[in-house]
Amino acid sequence: MGARTALLAVSAVAGALLLTGCVPQELPRSFSAPASDSPVALAAPAVSPAAAGNSAGAGTATTVTRVIDGDTFVVTGGTKVRVLGIDSCEAGTPGGTRATRAAEDAILGQAVRLTAEPGVDRDRYGRQLRYVSYTGGDLAEMMVRADHTAIYTGGRNDASAAVQARLRGLDADGRTCGTTTTTTDTGTTNTGTPGTTRPAPAAAGTPKPKPAPRPAAVAAAPRPRPAASSSGMGYANCTAARAAGVTPLHRGQAGYSAKLDRDGDGVACE
Repeated sequence: MGARTALLAVSAVAGALLLTGCVPQELPRSFSAPASDSPVALAAPAVSPAAAGNSAGAGTATTVTRVIDGDTFVVTGGTKVRVLGIDSCEAGTPGGTRATRAAEDAILGQAVRLTAEPGVDRDRYGRQLRYVSYTGGDLAEMMVRADHTAIYTGGRNDASAAVQARLRGLDADGRTCGTTTTTTDTGTTNTGTPGTTRPAPAAAGTPKPKPAPRPAAVAAAPRPRPAASSSGMGYANCTAARAAGVTPLHRGQAGYSAKLDRDGDGVACE
């Protein structure tokens, strides 16, 4: 009788709850806020094989804002960077244009990692000398495989001997830069060394201009004879004697006169 009474009591309580709408609800799950609400930075490339193993550390992550040419660019903050170990064709040459475009395609607007060679910082122009890693690997190794870039062979190569050897093994074709060819409004074409010009080629069928006639030869005026003295026995002065090519005049020689021998030593117009 007791168990039946308890069951009835429980049923009554449940019925009352249903009538009043007091149905227990599921509690929400807990949510932990992130430790930091700052945006997640783009991960920089890993250190390239060229920079791996040196004592300069893992390098500095930054972003390329402008490409100057195949081996020089600008990063965030305005710092100019020169890639260690390579030498691309100069800007303005066909090879330089290809090198610049290759560098732009690889790193312009992209994250890179710059790693220094121990004991090497900047060149004489103030540019940072760095190994450069990007998402595709090592920038120097990528560039040196093309004919617009070669291993740096200047008087001072600040890349390590190991890096130079690796780049030399990848540089199978050296550099083929070509020459600058620019047609200007003046009708000349610049070639080779900046500042030199050659005439632009004439259009097909254009007759060659006739050369200007050479001026007629001018007869040389007769050389005036030296003036002689009024007596006909000598020269009016030493200037006339020198013009005749007879100086100096000695006493007893034709053309000698005492008036031309001022010191009386027997030699006139010395």
